[in-house]
Order: sequence, then C-alpha cells, then structure tokens
Amino acid sequence: MITTSDKAVFASLESLIQDQYQTYRLTAFPDRKTSRVNNGNYRSIFKGRGMDFDEVREYQQGDDVRLVDWRITARHGKTYTKVFKEERDRQVWFLLDFRHSMHFATRQAFKSVIVAHLAAMTAWFFQEKGDKIGGILLSDKIMKLYKPSRLYRNLIQFLSNISQMTHSEHSLKPIQEEITLSTACWKLRRSCRNGNLVFVMSDYSDINEDAFKSLASLAKGNEVILINVFDELEGRCPIPNIYPITNGEKMVALDTRHFAVQKAYMNYFEKRHLSLKEFASTYHIHYVPISTGMDFYDTFAQSLRRRRRK
Repeated sequence: MITTSDKAVFASLESLIQDQYQTYRLTAFPDRKTSRVNNGNYRSIFKGRGMDFDEVREYQQGDDVRLVDWRITARHGKTYTKVFKEERDRQVWFLLDFRHSMHFATRQAFKSVIVAHLAAMTAWFFQEKGDKIGGILLSDKIMKLYKPSRLYRNLIQFLSNISQMTHSEHSLKPIQEEITLSTACWKLRRSCRNGNLVFVMSDYSDINEDAFKSLASLAKGNEVILINVFDELEGRCPIPNIYPITNGEKMVALDTRHFAVQKAYMNYFEKRHLSLKEFASTYHIHYVPISTGMDFYDTFAQSLRRRRRK
C-alpha cells in the first residue's frame, strides 16, 4: 500500500524495482506435478495458452470455446477441446496509459502510480519466468513502443520510462490530439503477434468503438486482460454544491445541487464501466476494475486467481 504523499503522486524507479518482491502474489499453491525443470514450486495464476498443440480432451466448464475441435466433436457426438502446451517463448505486452486523466485520485495514489506498480509487479513476474516483456507507453506528448525482450537491462529501461511518465508534467488538455487510446490499441494490434498475453491498463476515459474493434481483434489470437483503474469520486457525484471545473482553456460551473445533474454525472461513469464489462464478457476477456482506494496489489492478484478457477 502507498502511504506518503510523494509516493502517491510519483512512482520512482527504485520503487518499481522493489515491486519484484511483490511477485509472490501472482502464484498459487501447486495442484499438479510438472515435467518442466524451471517451473519452480508454485504454479502461475495465469493460464498457459501457447501455440504448441498437446492433445484433445473432452470439453470442461471454463474452457475457451475458441479451442473447441469441431471435427472431433462432430465425429464423437461430444464436445472436445484442444489443449496447448504453455508457450516457451511467449511475449507479454503492456499498454499503459499515463495521459492527463490518469494523474488524479482522492485516495491512496494517483491512477498513474497504481498502473505503474501493477505493471512493474507483473513484468517482474514474467521476466523471472523467462518471458519477453514489451509494450506501449502512452502520455499526452508521446506514444512509445518497446519491442519485447527478456534482457534484464531492457526491463530496467522499460521501468525507468514508466517512472519518468509518472513524473512528467501534464496539461489538462492533451498536447497531441491524435494520441488516443484508440490509436494505441490499433498500434498494439499491429505490433503484437498471436499467442501472447496482453495487459491494457487505463481509466478508459476516451474508449470508443475503434478501440473496442482493435481490442476484439487482438483477443482473437491472444489472452487479453483489461485493468480499469478509477477513483470513487468519478462514479459518485460530489456533495451538492457549485464546483468550478476546467479543461485548461475554459472554465465552467458544475452545479450538483440538481438531481438531474447528479444522475447524469453518475450515469456517465456507469455507462463506461458497463460497456467495458459487457465487451469483455462478449470476447472472453478478463476485466479487472480497481479503485484507487483498494489494496491494488491484492485486488489485482485475487481477481486473476478467480479467473483461473473459472
């Protein structure tokens, strides 16, 4: 948990390096023997889905319907699914949002800081397993692509750039209008081949149909996990009063004394939350909502653990 004011606003490189000691949260107790030498004593809470075919077995509740072997299913009159060995050279991709809306919170830490720490913990976990780490970092000024690598020095550079983005100055209005989540999702789809694990961490403030299309296409060949980091104030209207708000250029008054305003305020957040949840359900994507007031390490890990048991 983050407590001091500086750590709540910025994520230092040192703190992101220390997140390697949080990786134990992303393991579960072993439930079967393994023939792989480097698997360790615990199993990952991430499901392996590589490109090496292993066997066909009867469909079990929770299996990915996209892996159903329809030819054998038709022959035997029972549903069979394909099983794949865990990809030995899997790439783990991150799309991390550090734009202006992420630099906000009323509790614990900025959304940008929470994203930084969750990404660091997860990246360390997979780096220890020998997977390649890469991704896209998104700010108001730049969108930078990092090609996947398993080298330690490249991971440190990746974390260093994440730290810098939490420290950078951010205007209320984006400097580059074309730097949108939709553009980043499209670039991620173009850069990421099939058979990989993809984490998208954002508040999805500008999610739209184009972004959904790119994510849906990405999910057809990859395991995609959406992490939605939000603050409680975004979904709960402030107490009745008149609040001055600005986009950096214009200032207007938000009058929450009227019930219609309160309802519209809360509906805006709820509509976005529901659209993400429904989209994720439709395309077999795991959706993880995380409030800034939560113990975000445990909330993230517990959600993924429940996902594995499904």
